[in-house]
Parts: sequence; C-alpha cells; structure tokens
Amino acid sequence: MRIVLPFMDMYNRKIDEPRVSSGREMFCKLIKNDITTKENECQVSVVDIPPKDKRNKGYDYAEDILGEAKQHSVDSGLIIMCNYPETLFTGGRIIQSHVPIMVVIHNLYPFPSIIDRINDLIYFGHSVYLVSQYQYEYYSAMAKRLNKKIEISGFLNPTYAEERKEISKIKYECGTIGRCDNHKHPFGLNFLLRKSKMSKIIITSKPDKYNTDSRYLKDNIEYYNRQNQNDPDTLWDLPHKEVVWNISQCRTYFSSYYAETWDNSALEALSCGVPLILNAKKRIHSGADIASSSKHYKIISHNDEVELQDAIRSFRNVDRKEIQQMTLEKHSQHNWKVAIYNAIDKVIETFKKRRTLLKEIDTEGLIK
Repeated sequence: MRIVLPFMDMYNRKIDEPRVSSGREMFCKLIKNDITTKENECQVSVVDIPPKDKRNKGYDYAEDILGEAKQHSVDSGLIIMCNYPETLFTGGRIIQSHVPIMVVIHNLYPFPSIIDRINDLIYFGHSVYLVSQYQYEYYSAMAKRLNKKIEISGFLNPTYAEERKEISKIKYECGTIGRCDNHKHPFGLNFLLRKSKMSKIIITSKPDKYNTDSRYLKDNIEYYNRQNQNDPDTLWDLPHKEVVWNISQCRTYFSSYYAETWDNSALEALSCGVPLILNAKKRIHSGADIASSSKHYKIISHNDEVELQDAIRSFRNVDRKEIQQMTLEKHSQHNWKVAIYNAIDKVIETFKKRRTLLKEIDTEGLIK
C-alpha cells in the first residue's frame, strides 16, 4: 500500500517543522509518521502544495498530486489521501483520477458548491469522510436548503489521545486554548467570568509571528491589539508540552468556539481528566462527539455567563481519573490506526466497484 499525501500550509512550512499544529496539519503529520509502517507494508509520500497566494503563475497542483499516480493502477494499492479539498475540487482531472482519492474534510466550508463537489467525488467512486456528526449536520442542512442530498463515506477522527499517567492538582477553575483571533475568541472567558472570583487561564498565541499578508491575519493582529497583552491570566506562545501541562491543572476546559468541527484541545483536556464546557449555538457542539460519556461535558448557551459558572461548579466532584481512562480507551492510538486502515480498505473496494459500474455505462470512453 502506498499513499500520496498532499500537504499545504498557509505559511509555507514543511510537514515536520516543530509547532503547535492545526487539526488539518496534525492529521497529515500523524498519517505520515504513524501509518508508515513495515508491518502493514504502508508507505506515505508527501507532496508539498504551495498555498494559493504562494503559487507561481501557471502552477498545476493536479500535476503535482497525480505525478506519482501516473504509473499505477487501482490494483497497485495506491491512494491519494487529502484533507485539503480546495486542492482537489476545481480540477476535473483529479476527480477522474484512475487511483482512488480519500478526502477527509476538517472545516465548515460555507459555499454551497461544496455539496456538488462532495457528490462529484462520491459519483466517480472516491471517498469523502467528515470528522464529526456536527459537521455532517451542517452540510446536510446546507444541502436541504439547496434541495439536494449529500453522501459521505463515514467519519474519521483526525487524531488520537496521548496517554498521560498522572492527574494534576487543580490550580484553575477553568481554562481555554485558542488562537488570538475573533473566531476562537479565547478572551471571551475573561468577560464571562468577570463578575466571579473563579480562577482561569487563557492559553493563546500572538498572530504577528506569522506572515501577515492575508486579510485574515491582519484581522487577527487588530484583534490582538485590542486585548490586554499583560493580563496575568493569559499565557502566550507556550511549547505544546507546557500548553497541556497548564490545561491539566484546570477543573474544566472551556471550548469557546461554537463552530469547531473537531477540537484537538478538547481531546487533550479529556486525556488529562478535565471535563468540557461547550459554548454552543442551538445546543450542538462537536465536543459532544469527542467525549466518551455525556457525564464528561456540559453544553451551555452561547456566551451565557450564568450557565458557564454553573457548569464549572457542577464538576467540582467529578471523577477525573474515570474521564482520563475512558478517553484513552475510546481514542487510543491503536483504535485510531485500525479505523484508518479499515477506511483505506473500504476506499479501495468502493473505488473498484464504482469504476466497474461506470465503465459499463460510459458510452463516451471518459472513464479510464
């Protein structure tokens, strides 16, 4: 088995550069490092795809992605695994690839054409996976508004829980992690607990260490400049181990962004025995999919300070060891690997069956 893994980073970094990764980057890194094994005879080849604003004129990402696939057939066991759908959808040549494509979508794309793009991939025998039920409900509602239906191949967790042996002493009543931007809005925790005496910690990162050409990053810098950068309750730009250590000392973890498709930080909190408080709209949040029991999280109305404080108090007698153990059982590295390997087998089988059917009805010779 060989996997071609397109990797695109908006800051032009390489896949193995040390950093606190986004969910999409983390998934690529785990596929490269954990799925490449001799015992499973699986090899991963990374293809670096420059982001749109870094591409040279005339750049052909289809040529890059399909380059290694040209000499292979579906029977060779080669697949293209991609979690950057924007590198796939606009190229008809890629959708009609003669080897299977496995797309894992991490984001909530607001443009309606995403429905057609997902369905096109499925039609040509490829596979599309999402990372949470919340994400599926989002796309299903979009499809319904367009009087369309949507098909997916299933769900895949983008990461697994790392084993942590100890339960830390509680130092903070509540903590949160989030980029310094107006989407994650980690500083909302300051506002919601401003009238209480509850201790808190906010872990974030300065946006100005990145390339600031895009409008998105400029917005983040403006947002950062409006914050109190000397706030004693805020920790900036910590190494990943220190991020986890500080969140492990919290009684509760506050997932501030209502539109998370998969919250890596929530999984890390649970693996430390820290229960979740999910800031939700319409009482729906992807963190509920991550927790191994409904006892390990509470959903609050979006930015409701009374509900937040009540939720923090409700977890004062929780069994943190139980949360940790159940999380590690549900999200173990072994379970994650098995799910990936099973999905890969299903991708290849589905592709072969679908291509056989399409060739039977293909009167113009379009399907190779």
